[in-house]
Amino acid sequence: MKFIALDFETANSERGSACEIGLVKVEDFKIIEKKSFLIKPKDNYFDFYNTEIHGIDEEMVKNEPEFNDIYKLLKSDFENYPLIAHYATFDMSVLRHTLDLYNIDYPKTIYSCTYQLAKQAFKGEFSYRLDSLCKSHGIELEHHRALSDANACAEIAIKIFKENNVEKFEDISKKFDLRLGQLFQGGYKGSAKTFKSSYKLTDFDIDESKFNPENDFYGQAVVFTGTLQSMTRKEAQLKVLEIGGKCTTGIVKDTSYLIVGEQDYSKYGAGFKSSKMKKAEKMLSSGKEIELLTESQFLEMINNE
Repeated sequence: MKFIALDFETANSERGSACEIGLVKVEDFKIIEKKSFLIKPKDNYFDFYNTEIHGIDEEMVKNEPEFNDIYKLLKSDFENYPLIAHYATFDMSVLRHTLDLYNIDYPKTIYSCTYQLAKQAFKGEFSYRLDSLCKSHGIELEHHRALSDANACAEIAIKIFKENNVEKFEDISKKFDLRLGQLFQGGYKGSAKTFKSSYKLTDFDIDESKFNPENDFYGQAVVFTGTLQSMTRKEAQLKVLEIGGKCTTGIVKDTSYLIVGEQDYSKYGAGFKSSKMKKAEKMLSSGKEIELLTESQFLEMINNE
């Protein structure tokens, strides 16, 4: 078993604004090397929100190398080790966008996600956020600094692989319902769950006599994106249907609300946007009224009798 756990921090909402990278190399289930680099983004512009999260600003990186110089030191590792990250959708997107910014070819490698793995390996966790998993599994963490996050990701991955007898990185797809992501020159394929939902919205048996016309969601089309912490998505959809709202699996022309799970919302300010978020923003820019809500806002509104 060998892999590199990876984490990026970004300067602003642009995915190509990497300002720090942390890498932890693992071989035979043991951490053998750790390294991190501060990175000067191409335009060295930092959003206040991002600096509040990780503590890095323009002054800290003004004399640091840009990513194209740092990548020369990392290229061999990226080409010879599989990669893993906690919420890999974000970190791999940062990697691709930053490589694109400097016209650097993608390395040929495979990757996976400890967030998705943990959801299957650690059933019943209150949250699968990195800080929550570290707390419940006794892993030290200085959250939102790249090396500490990468190290925590590596330790979580080692624990999962040992407990599930995953001897080779390529065996992840056999042991879990996950497809390995791929990077290759000219493109990529995302890491994703290989199974489909076992229910349809039409399967719900709703008592229309209990509809609540006073509720904000009554008669409105609601869509969910990301993982909810307080309940399953199916349970949340049922709550909407029970008060007389409508649920769809994707953004449509009459969608009124997009409910964003805590994991996706925490990444939103750092640049991550799901396909549903992007579509909602596009609809907003064209004049369509659609509101983005956090899970806590959804709970407050759905329980407003």
